[in-house]
Amino acid sequence: MPVGTSLSRWTMAYFGAGLFFLLFAEVLLAAGAWTPSSDVAEPHALIVVHSVTIGWLGLLMIGALLQFAPVMTGLSLPTDRLDAPTLAGLVAGLGLLLFGFHSIDAGSSAAGPTMVAASLTLGASILSIGLVLFAVLWRGRAAHAASPLVLIAIACLIATAALGSLFAVTISGVVDAGAVIEFVTNAVPFHAGFGLLGWMTFAAIGVSYKLLPMFLLSDDMKRSPFIRLTGSAGMSMLAIATFCAMFDPALGRTIFLMGGLVFQFTIAAYLVELFRTYRSRRRKTLELNTSGSLPAFALLAVSGPMLVLALVFHAGSEIVTAAAYLFVFGWLSGLGLAQLLKIVPFLTWIEAFGPLLGRRPTPRLGDLIVGSRAAVWLGMFYFAVVTAAAAIAGGSDWGFHVAVILQTLATAALAVELLLARALANVEAATKRAPFQQPALFFAANHRGNANGSAS
Repeated sequence: MPVGTSLSRWTMAYFGAGLFFLLFAEVLLAAGAWTPSSDVAEPHALIVVHSVTIGWLGLLMIGALLQFAPVMTGLSLPTDRLDAPTLAGLVAGLGLLLFGFHSIDAGSSAAGPTMVAASLTLGASILSIGLVLFAVLWRGRAAHAASPLVLIAIACLIATAALGSLFAVTISGVVDAGAVIEFVTNAVPFHAGFGLLGWMTFAAIGVSYKLLPMFLLSDDMKRSPFIRLTGSAGMSMLAIATFCAMFDPALGRTIFLMGGLVFQFTIAAYLVELFRTYRSRRRKTLELNTSGSLPAFALLAVSGPMLVLALVFHAGSEIVTAAAYLFVFGWLSGLGLAQLLKIVPFLTWIEAFGPLLGRRPTPRLGDLIVGSRAAVWLGMFYFAVVTAAAAIAGGSDWGFHVAVILQTLATAALAVELLLARALANVEAATKRAPFQQPALFFAANHRGNANGSAS
């Protein structure tokens, strides 16, 4: 991203809201909203699950794509007028969804109307921003290997939202047709597959395909055709499985598992590509975001096959849940937090000091964040996630409770580090003399690179 590049005005707000929902979910876990001895289908558990998937990972991915989809394609988004309304709609819709789950748990008659409102709000928000992102990535699909990968992710996002809307109105009692209820009961793994594998993992792969070589000063990744082919095959099988589940649930489950096995080739190819990229880097000293992502990649290598094999061999629910926990928190959340430690200072530096480069001394990018301190918190986060997953597999409520408290503290500390970086609290006051405008915490006022901070 060259100095003076246009910054997404609302990316920081998406990141901030995402971190809020991550902490909210972890606080609920630390307070005992769910334990390994509980059913993952309980309403309180679903509140935690959707706070993490929609609130944290969903907002994180969308916020990142609003900034980096134009970087991948060399094209501007068709419009940025939907960024703020979509964020408001996603937050409001998620709030309604969480309240709906609570109402179901309480047996309230408000559950049905609330879930319908949540489905409409979330569906409209996801569809609108998804179409905006899809449009720019489709027009620039030949510009970079990452674009087709993210296109797959957005298609899976739409499928996830469609299934989620059906689930929401069904479990609330608004739809009571027997065939629909049976389909919803059997299709929960498909909903999770489209969300975790199709949307979130492909979005993470696509964004990292662009960012990691840039941050490592390495050559572009080369295996995208194989990753795209196997990933598309896996997601196509998932779509077929969803359709088949309407008529033959057993056949649908079989095709679903076959698609999960095919997707392991996608993961393997991506990990091989990562290994080559790290080895060929010209930046020999790893920065925190790249070294801090290594545990996430390792946990992807462990949790992906573990999750599929546990389903194939009908392992106990505790093993499946432990693998899913590693996948969501170790791979997706770990990678997200590690990359935020670079992306937030990176975008903040461009906004605050990029226009001043060459006109006067400016701080180094690394000065915006205390890397040694953030590394401790990130290491604590990974340790807590692995410990929590082990406690889930072992059925230890006490062990899980201790681990998730540690995980919550580590996440809160990382959020503070990001807040300090955005506020330029670690930068000497002398570097912030006029002409200079302090960046706003949650939006880019100087998004056009004007040294005086004009947003016009």
